Amino acid sequence: MPVTEIERRELVNRLVATIGEESTETLMQCLLTEGRDQLATKDDLKAFATKDDLKAFATKDDLKALENTLRAELASKDDLKAFATKDDLKMLEKVLRAESNERFAQLEALINTAMGKQMRIYVGLLVGVMLTVWGTSLVYAFG
Repeated sequence: MPVTEIERRELVNRLVATIGEESTETLMQCLLTEGRDQLATKDDLKAFATKDDLKAFATKDDLKALENTLRAELASKDDLKAFATKDDLKMLEKVLRAESNERFAQLEALINTAMGKQMRIYVGLLVGVMLTVWGTSLVYAFG
């Protein structure tokens, strides 16, 4: 039941008569005068969340079960042995370098062979043209 301002004032006057004005003023400043109807009651809290509402949240046991599941799914040291080590990668690098060097050497030989053939054809054509030009020049000169 709400307290009226008149009842509050009568209480203040009695307190002043009993404990003095300064003590009454200190006590009244400590008391909540406005907004009492805004404070939550036990009934308000019961309506806010029940035990059934809290069951929707994870418990410590739920979190522990999740942790155990995650640990079981994580890779173990034995699982990691299936992957390559640094030494394996270094060995693979050496093999790949040797293979690529060999292929580059084959490619270089192939290019040199092709360039040699082209050069012989080019020189042959030049010699043919030169002989034709010289022969024609000689025919005109002596002919």
